[in-house]
Amino acid sequence: MNMKLCPPEIHSYICELACLDDGRAVQALSLVSRYFRDIARPFLYQSLSISGSDKISMLASELETTPPHLRSMRHLFISTHPTSGKLNNEPTIPSTGLESTAILRILTLAAPTLETLSFVSASPAMSTSSISRLFRTSFPRLRELSVAGFYPFPSSPGKMPSLERLHLHGNRNPHGLLQMGGLDEACPSLTHLRVSGLSMAVSFALELQEAFSGVETSPFPSKLPPGVRHVVLEPAPPFPFPASGKPAASHARDQLMMEQLEDLTPPQGVEFSLLARADAHIPCDTFRRDWIERLDGTEGCWATSVETTC
Repeated sequence: MNMKLCPPEIHSYICELACLDDGRAVQALSLVSRYFRDIARPFLYQSLSISGSDKISMLASELETTPPHLRSMRHLFISTHPTSGKLNNEPTIPSTGLESTAILRILTLAAPTLETLSFVSASPAMSTSSISRLFRTSFPRLRELSVAGFYPFPSSPGKMPSLERLHLHGNRNPHGLLQMGGLDEACPSLTHLRVSGLSMAVSFALELQEAFSGVETSPFPSKLPPGVRHVVLEPAPPFPFPASGKPAASHARDQLMMEQLEDLTPPQGVEFSLLARADAHIPCDTFRRDWIERLDGTEGCWATSVETTC
């Protein structure tokens, strides 16, 4: 069929479907001709992958000078970290207040239409405040969220009413995540929960045990949000063995965590996957790849091929 015979509405629909990647497709279409530049313009920000402080600042400025109907964003990967770097909870890259402000501006402008979001923060010193602001932002359409950094717990009621899948990475022992009902209030539609980077997390393992069993053993009972159907856990890489040959207290605590996680039995109707330990810290590219795979309709970070599943 001759493309020239198609009405602009058909070209626009094709463009919308074709531009569900990291932003390169719409950029390429914009260079084909003046006609296709106009057709692609409403989808320029539909799906974006942004890494590094300079690009974050540029995007924030662009969005603020773009009319709302031309800056509709559905899918966003944003990282303060170079994509070739690794996330190991070390403050290797300083983060500035200006960068945090730019991130907040982007998220605020994108929030009304955003459906998937993957956010990677490089600086442990700044990641908590940035992620806390993210959790306090209203995302009415957001269905999938992946966060990497030293995260606080989502607890603001009604901010993410449509969120179904949540991946948290960067808090070695997120004790309290399932207590006080904060997660349920913030994400009432949650069906999938993944927590990665666990290390020496004995208290969190006990929290999960209480949530799975339904038997209250603490003053602040732990509970899974009622809609959760799949819980995925991924331990952090093991500690290097000391040169002395004697295991440190951290090794013993980490081993105890693993034993507790392996003994977990989920309640009826909930699938539980304990992933094998990684050999090294997760590269930032992995989070970006997982985000793109979800756009392509595959499992992304929810793939559980090497695991213990109950």
